[in-house]
Amino acid sequence: MFNTNQNALMYAFIVSIGGFIFGLDIMLISGTFQFTTLEFGLSAIEKGNIAAAPNYGALVALLVAGYFCEKLGRKKTLMIIAALYVISAVGSAWAPSYFWLFTARLVGGLAFTSLSLASMYIGEIAPANMRGKLVGLNQLNIVLGILAATILNYYLIDWVNSGSAFATSIGLTEQNVWRWMLGVEIIPAILWFGLLFLIPESPRWLVLNHKEAQAHKVIERLTPKENVESQYNQIVSSLKNTDHSLSYKEQLQLLLSPVMRTALVIGVLMACIQALSGMNAVLAFMPMIFQQVGGGDSAFVQSIWVSLIGAAFTVLALMLIDKLGRRIILLGGLITCAISMAVVTYGFYDASYVITIDTISQLSKTTDVSALTAMVGNVYNSDIAFKAAVIDAVGQSTFVQIENELLLLATDIQGMLVLAGIIVFVCSYNFSLGPILWILFSEIFPTKVRAVAITSSALFATIFGGIVVPTFFPWQLENLGATYTFLVYGSFCLLGFLLMAKLVPETKGKTIEEIEALIGKKPEAEVEDRELGLKASS
Repeated sequence: MFNTNQNALMYAFIVSIGGFIFGLDIMLISGTFQFTTLEFGLSAIEKGNIAAAPNYGALVALLVAGYFCEKLGRKKTLMIIAALYVISAVGSAWAPSYFWLFTARLVGGLAFTSLSLASMYIGEIAPANMRGKLVGLNQLNIVLGILAATILNYYLIDWVNSGSAFATSIGLTEQNVWRWMLGVEIIPAILWFGLLFLIPESPRWLVLNHKEAQAHKVIERLTPKENVESQYNQIVSSLKNTDHSLSYKEQLQLLLSPVMRTALVIGVLMACIQALSGMNAVLAFMPMIFQQVGGGDSAFVQSIWVSLIGAAFTVLALMLIDKLGRRIILLGGLITCAISMAVVTYGFYDASYVITIDTISQLSKTTDVSALTAMVGNVYNSDIAFKAAVIDAVGQSTFVQIENELLLLATDIQGMLVLAGIIVFVCSYNFSLGPILWILFSEIFPTKVRAVAITSSALFATIFGGIVVPTFFPWQLENLGATYTFLVYGSFCLLGFLLMAKLVPETKGKTIEEIEALIGKKPEAEVEDRELGLKASS
């Protein structure tokens, strides 16, 4: 038992390193903009394009990742992804122009499919009693990657600013520090590529491709001796009428069939709910809230605390996921997220905004804000009305320059209440929505359509989480205000609770094949008839 569990843990850890590199990638870039803007003369749109480039790459990759998983196998596809991370990191670190950097980031986005493919692979090799915590390693590595990137960015800049002997010895300067930030990713990407040679191919993919002898050997490495034959026979029985000759279109038809539609609905809805829960909005407001309650002026300290909170509660989730089960953690997390968002909403609803003489004195140190004198003493109960009045007084360009400091000085808010709501939300998200999404992806889809199903669901997560929410969040703040923005996200959490309470079964301790029968709830003959009908038409 110990050796087989140890093997499963080692393989899952190796595959989940892709999540660590993903976390590094999305956070390292945040420290480079002040330097790349000067070197390449970036406009606001160009900076936005560099930040968003990986998400567009991920959209393209997710459209074809299922095909490569089916044709080449899970292992080879993961190795291609690791190679793409290496190419992206090298290209980004040595980028001579804006277009080069954008393209290198776009290539890195192609590798973002590592998250969905890691969940797919781990779900197929993990013992049923360990699958939750092993798939959850994906989310843990993401938050650890974010934490590592935050620390690396801080120290690289600190070494440059302090003129340390170490920085001089390695040729680290203010002009190239951003290249070091992006180049750091090369090391774990190469390491991951090498480690992937150690993992076996998924036994379910091997059976699907009529390589039963190889599949049996892999199962022997993953399953206690007394359970090898039963596990092997269960996989073979599940796939006995499935032929790899099914086209991509026919697999999509099978995925949309009544017996599998429930799993698809759960996957798509979970992807959308996670993205629309408001995590990005919370992170955007975190620095202002920390300053309001005396949490310190350092953006580094704020980011470290957020990352540590995320990592701690992700670890807690991995410890409990196979004991408490997925359903109770997911539903408890969603309702807690909804309640905490309601607390944040009330905090902003109760806030007021007023400019004082001291406010103008502080702002005048860097900008001419004499036009705000007429607003002194006027109390505004809406951030939208307050911002509109300021823009009318000083103009849009000046407002953009002073917005952050102005809101910090002029906002009267129950900071501790809002902070408590945000901390509870972050804890709950990282305990439930964060890891549960990838765990459910790894469990609810049958092997015969798994490659298409997981990448299709992940496509929705990328569209909403990587593009829709970041794009429309500034619009929400400008047109709805903070109060209604957080109310909308809280409403999505509540809606998610109601939908998932109705749709999601408990999958703890069940094999992939048992979960397929549980969610499908159709006679085996009907499933076989459907598959045979598809093959007959091919």
